[in-house]
Amino acid sequence: MMIDSGAHSFQKGKKVDWLSYTQEYAQWIKSNDSSKIVGFFEMDVDNIIGYDAVLQLRKILEGASDKIIPVWHKNRGISEYKKMCRDYANRVIAITGFRNEDIKDEQYMMFLKEAKKHNCKVHCLGMTRKQILDKVPFDYTDSASWKLQATWGRIDGVKGKLKRQLTRKEWANIFRYSYIEGMKMQEYYHNKWKWLCKD
Repeated sequence: MMIDSGAHSFQKGKKVDWLSYTQEYAQWIKSNDSSKIVGFFEMDVDNIIGYDAVLQLRKILEGASDKIIPVWHKNRGISEYKKMCRDYANRVIAITGFRNEDIKDEQYMMFLKEAKKHNCKVHCLGMTRKQILDKVPFDYTDSASWKLQATWGRIDGVKGKLKRQLTRKEWANIFRYSYIEGMKMQEYYHNKWKWLCKD
């Protein structure tokens, strides 16, 4: 299990006292850490408070646990990505999987190879694009696609034309179906790459 900091959601207009929130997050980490938790994502809000301030927040979190996961963004630069891989050797690092945001599709393998030089495991945030997952053996990925497509009335990516209001039971069935299909996808890629990711 990995714990999200909530940083991505907070970038959509909500005003946050970042220092206070991070201190509370650090306290929560201390109280709830367990062997089942792989790591805790940092407060990667560079675009709001700047990278120097993010590094200060990271120090607070690292005072609570040695399982903090840094999240690279392109504003930090390639040299900082390489430094992050060195500094977090034998640990987990993260990059983003949103299309054309930080990394171009054809660049993911280069990022992965750099991390593997330092025995870093790589988590790709927001990544369920099969054309990438078929080629790039990430250690971990996550995505809310299974839930969002159900919310938008899609099944297997195809938008249906709803001619009437669905009942709660019908919506529950759509969500259940999407969740099961998402789990099948997860199992497929785990089996595809486990020999290489060694887990």
